[in-house]
Amino acid sequence: MVGAVKAMVAAKPNTTGIVIAPTYGMLRDATLETFLQVADPVVTYYSRSKNIAYCKGGAKILFRSADQPDKLRGPNLHWAWIDEAGLCRSGTWEIVIGRLRADQKSGDCWLTTTPKGKTNWLYKHVNQMNLYRATTLDNPYTSDEWKQSLLTNYTGSFLQQEVYGEFVSFEGLVYGGFDRSIHLQERSLSDFVQIGYAVDEGYTNPAVILKIGVTADSEFHVIREWYKTGKVHSEIVAEAIAMAGGEAKGNVIIDSSAAGLRAAFRQAGFSVMASSGRVIDGINAVSSMLQLRGNGKPRLTIDPSCVNMIQEFESYVWQDNKDAPVKQFDHSMDALRYFITRHLKPVQLSAEQVRY
Repeated sequence: MVGAVKAMVAAKPNTTGIVIAPTYGMLRDATLETFLQVADPVVTYYSRSKNIAYCKGGAKILFRSADQPDKLRGPNLHWAWIDEAGLCRSGTWEIVIGRLRADQKSGDCWLTTTPKGKTNWLYKHVNQMNLYRATTLDNPYTSDEWKQSLLTNYTGSFLQQEVYGEFVSFEGLVYGGFDRSIHLQERSLSDFVQIGYAVDEGYTNPAVILKIGVTADSEFHVIREWYKTGKVHSEIVAEAIAMAGGEAKGNVIIDSSAAGLRAAFRQAGFSVMASSGRVIDGINAVSSMLQLRGNGKPRLTIDPSCVNMIQEFESYVWQDNKDAPVKQFDHSMDALRYFITRHLKPVQLSAEQVRY
């Protein structure tokens, strides 16, 4: 809301600005929707085909995704707003500030975001910015009951980051071997001999769908993510159908405890498999997939557009003095674990019997 108001004020006659979100899904569902509500008095036309808003006085506002930062090169801009900046790829900031040169002046750039740890690019650049912090509890438009539910369920570093807006260090990472420079890759769909879906049930907490490709060499690649709160079973199934190209095809792997969600997927026509077993065994399996092999490559990679999964990899930590992870930042981690453990079960037979 604050970012949208500032964008509306900045859209002066005959200027060009840009509004950026980490992915097109986040841009469409949150940033753009809020902006169009706030800026309705000044927007004369919004072109959905071009993702451009035209405003009174001749101002033009571009709406773009940061999933491929290099595509942000080109326009000369008077101002820029980056929403959920902590989830954007690091190159976004450097490219955007290089475009703020319209009319031979240095334009303004502002960010709206939740802090995302101290290893995130945002923390590294925060000393170049004026920082204005507000806690979730300061929001007058949410109920006291909802705020109290956060204080009851959030703890430790997660609470400090998500509610109080603090930059925190996450100690004791579960997947300490995760490295953006190694595990973030873009791959072609032609690389895969099988594509399946991993699902973690949620409503108050996010529901997650991961679209995962498997190669002939048993490499796993997370192609795409869907990560939403407040979604019922029918909506989760509908999204999986959309991700599958409009029809129920491909195996769907869901936790064995989510019987109702599994039934909803079966009714839609998907082939559904349940995943069970100890959490620690699944974590060990995923950790092994992150390790480099003799060819210098891991067996598990993630598309850079999967911003929520990347955040969870860098925030998923062990409980103090316990052989179990903290139940936070674990929604895509759970879905991935379901998929990996279900697919690796044949390995217990023999190498000749492993099939995907």
